[in-house]
Amino acid sequence: MDLTAWSYFISDYLSVILGLIIIFMVFGVYRRTKSRQIAAKATLNDAITKQLSEPFSLHPKIDPNLCAGCGACVRSCPEGEILGLVNNRAALIAPTKCVGHGECEAACPFDAITLVFGTKTRGKEIPRITSNYESNITGLYIAGELGGMGLIRNAVRQGRKAVEHAAKQLQREPRTAAADYELVIIGAGPAGIAAALAAKERGLNYICIEQDHFGGTIANFPRQKIIMSQPADLPLVGPMKFPRHKVSKEELIAKWEDIRTAQQLVIREQTKFHTLTKNGQIFELDTSAGKLSSHRVVLATGVRGSPRKLGVPGESMPKVTYNLIEPEQYHGQHIAVVGSGNSAAEAVDMLCKKGLANTVSMLAVTAGFDRCNDTNESKVRAAAANGRVNLYFETKVEAIHQDYLEIVVRGQRQQLRNDFLFIFIGAEMQTKFFNQLGILVDKKFGEPLSRPPSPT
Repeated sequence: MDLTAWSYFISDYLSVILGLIIIFMVFGVYRRTKSRQIAAKATLNDAITKQLSEPFSLHPKIDPNLCAGCGACVRSCPEGEILGLVNNRAALIAPTKCVGHGECEAACPFDAITLVFGTKTRGKEIPRITSNYESNITGLYIAGELGGMGLIRNAVRQGRKAVEHAAKQLQREPRTAAADYELVIIGAGPAGIAAALAAKERGLNYICIEQDHFGGTIANFPRQKIIMSQPADLPLVGPMKFPRHKVSKEELIAKWEDIRTAQQLVIREQTKFHTLTKNGQIFELDTSAGKLSSHRVVLATGVRGSPRKLGVPGESMPKVTYNLIEPEQYHGQHIAVVGSGNSAAEAVDMLCKKGLANTVSMLAVTAGFDRCNDTNESKVRAAAANGRVNLYFETKVEAIHQDYLEIVVRGQRQQLRNDFLFIFIGAEMQTKFFNQLGILVDKKFGEPLSRPPSPT
C-alpha cells in the first residue's frame, strides 16, 4: 500500500472512530435526558396523586407553544427540582414547593414563562398596586410579602422602588400642608429596611416604625433558621456579602444591625400601627405611640403577624402558639405541631432532638408534606423512622384541651396527649385590613400581577 492509499485509509478509519464517538455521546445525552424526563414525570404524577398540584403563591405559567424544551428554566431555579422537562416541554413538577423566585422567567430565552398568582381553580387575593408599588390611594405604597410576593430579595427591591417613586413625586408636588414626616415606613423587615435606606439616600425626612423588634418577623424565626440563599442589593450599602451561600437568621440580623448603626437609620421599635386616614395631601396615622402625619406611607408589615388559625375550641389557651424561637425551653413534653410545610417541619426537627426528650407529633391535613423542601422532609421522615416523631397525615384538630387534643385521623376520632401546640399553617391575607384602609383587592386566577403604569 503506497503512502497516499495509507493516508486515505487512516483518514477513513479516524472518521469512523470519530463518528462512533459522536454517536455514543449523542446516545449518552439522549439517555440522560430521557432518564431526567421520566423522573420529572414521576414527580409530577406523584404531586397530582397526593393532591399537591396547586401552587400557593407566585409561580411560573409555561406556554407550551413557545417552550422549546431547552431546560434553561430548570437549571436556573435556586430551589432545584421545582421545574422539569416532561415530553420535551418545561413543566412545574412540584407546584406547592415553588416560592416564586422568578429566575425561570428571566432565564427563558423564548419568553415562554409568565409569573402568575393563583390558578384556574384556586384564586389568590392581591392588593391592587402599580409597577411602582403604589396602591389605588395616591401616596400609599405596599412592599414585600404584604403585596403577595415573598423572598427577601423581592422585598428589598420593592421597598427601594417604592421610595424612589415617592421621592420623585414629593419633588414635583407643591406642599399645601405641613406634616411630621415626608415618609413613614411601617415595618422594619427586609422591605422596611430597604425603604429606610432608600429614604436616607434620597434625603427624605422619614421614620420607620415596627410593632416588635428590628428585623420584623424574621427576628421571631427559630434560632439558626436558614432564611436567605439569594443575594440582595441594599440602597446605600450595595450587595449584602456573607461568608456562606446560605444565611441564618442570626447572621442576617447582625448584618442589618451593623447597617442600622453605620447608616444611623431612624427606627422606632415597639410601636404598633393601628390605622390611617388621608386628609388632602396628608396621611394621619394612629399608632400605639400616638399620632403621626406624613406626605407618603410605605406599608411593609408582611403577613406573618396575622397567622392563619384553626378556628377550633380551645385555640386561645396559653399552650397554643404560632412561632418557635427557643426550642431548648421544651423538655420532656408532649408536643404537637400542626402543618406540613417548611416552618412546621423545621419546628418538628428542632423539638424532637434527643437531648430534649420530647414526644413530638406532626399533624397535617394533607396526605403528605406540603410546600416543604426535600431537606426538611427528609429530616422529619428520618426522625419518624427512628421513633422520635409521630406523623399524622389527613388529620384534623377538632378541639384543644388542657392536656390533650381531639383529632380526626382519616375519619377516625381519637385523643392525643398534649402539653404544647404549635400551629404553622400559613398567614391570612389581610383583606379586611386593606378594606379598612380603602385599598382595592383583586383576586387572581392564574393571572400575572397586572400593574397599571404609574406616572414617573
